[in-house]
Formats: sequence, structure tokens, C-alpha cells
Amino acid sequence: MGTGADMNRVAFGRRLNAIRRERQVSSEKLSELCGINAVFVRQIESASRRPSLPVFVRMCNELRVLPNFLLQDSLLWEGEDEIAALEKKLRALSPRDFSAVMGTINTLIDKLSFMEEQE
Repeated sequence: MGTGADMNRVAFGRRLNAIRRERQVSSEKLSELCGINAVFVRQIESASRRPSLPVFVRMCNELRVLPNFLLQDSLLWEGEDEIAALEKKLRALSPRDFSAVMGTINTLIDKLSFMEEQE
């Protein structure tokens, strides 16, 4: 886990590479989608460079991944693994099942908030 505002470049690069491959997107295709050079993508993945914030956001959008997944080794909050696992399960659901799960989750969160207000 990182400290302060430091980015764990090695972990970030590995996660970027893994999600890019999982989504079956070549470094050339990702670079094209993000408006950057393919060499730059490989440099990010090998931890020799880091993306600017606008490039990082484009990468997340193009790969359909939450920023915290790529940054989880640099963030101080420890619930990221559970959220990433839940995100993967949610993305695999059919639209109908996703809607049902989200309704249940929202009801549960509302109930928990109400209970906390009553204490």
C-alpha cells in the first residue's frame, strides 16, 4: 500500500496491463482511444512513466474500469478489493438482475441510514 499521495507505479502498471488484456484491448488500440502514443502506454505499464489526470480518466473510461481499481495499491482505504470484486460481479449480471440487486442494495443502505439516525 502506498503512503501519502505517492502512486505505486509498478502496481498501477500491472493492473492497467491486466485489465487491458482482460478487455482484449491492445496497447496500440488503447493509445488510439486515449489519444496518446502506444509507447507511452507501454511506459505506463512498465512503471517508467505515469499518466496525466486527463489520460488516466480516458483510460478508465475506455477500459470501463473504476479509477480505484487501478489505484488500489496507492490508496489508504482497505475496502478496495471487496469493491472491485463486487463491481466485477455486478457487471456480469443481466440488466434485469442488475436492477433487482441495485434495488435491494439501495433499500438496505436506506434502512441502515434510518437505523443510524434513530440511535
